[in-house]
Amino acid sequence: TLMVDRNTSSSAAGEKELLFCLTEQSGVFRDAVQLLESLEAAAQRRELGTPDSVSQLQRALERVVTAQKKVEKAHAPFRGSENVLSVDIKRSLKSHEELLRSLIGRIDVLQGMFEEIRTELVPQLDIEARRRSMHAAYRQSLKTL
Repeated sequence: TLMVDRNTSSSAAGEKELLFCLTEQSGVFRDAVQLLESLEAAAQRRELGTPDSVSQLQRALERVVTAQKKVEKAHAPFRGSENVLSVDIKRSLKSHEELLRSLIGRIDVLQGMFEEIRTELVPQLDIEARRRSMHAAYRQSLKTL
């Protein structure tokens, strides 16, 4: 029974660590979703956002990756073992999965919006580049006269 007690207590400690990592990752997911929502709102208004928006997004995605690595490490002892996850862990995983779906959905929406904006801007940029080129050619021709 001593061996069973050690396995049970180590399983409980591992489960507590996994639950902590999942909770932490859920917070990271919520923060990332919030940032993506603000970028979506700016894109809908055809604003480019703050100059720091891209680096904020990059940092948020790096935090998502770091949190995922922690969860994977905490979940490793449960893979292939006889330890059954508790109801709390299963509930947390379900909530966690919903957040992840929301995050992925937000990324897809934002990507679509950016592609749409790019499609709109490319012709405008071409027109502006042509206009500047024509002005430069006109100025150059005035200098030669």
